[in-house]
Amino acid sequence: MASYSFIYASVLDSEEKMLSDLATLLNENQILNPERYGFMLVVSEAFTNALLHGNQLIPSKNIYLHVEINKNQLSADIIDEGELGLKQIEAKKPSILDEPNGRGVDLIRHYATDAIFTEAENGGTKVSITLNRKLEKITY
Repeated sequence: MASYSFIYASVLDSEEKMLSDLATLLNENQILNPERYGFMLVVSEAFTNALLHGNQLIPSKNIYLHVEINKNQLSADIIDEGELGLKQIEAKKPSILDEPNGRGVDLIRHYATDAIFTEAENGGTKVSITLNRKLEKITY
């Protein structure tokens, strides 16, 4: 199993850096579409929520990303240092498809095999995402 950990400051440039880091490790592990696309989408949505809603773009707060890759699953934990994140998620109304915002949690729940939203040890929100891999079986 491959395991990776990253820490990002809560600034807008961190989102591009995170996506670059994630693409690099997916390349290194030869993760192709559709797993690649789905995983990048759900991690990106969770990261954006941590950046904007959890840490509210406060540069002194961090976002922690831990990724694990094995032959059966891709998983990620995204942890912010914000407050009341779980209450915001629990109070969330269903998203409206043509609205520019408010669909992140719904997208995560739709594309992930499993998505768990909990309070992190630091008081922030922890989003744990798992995607089962659909490995092709070669038959002769």
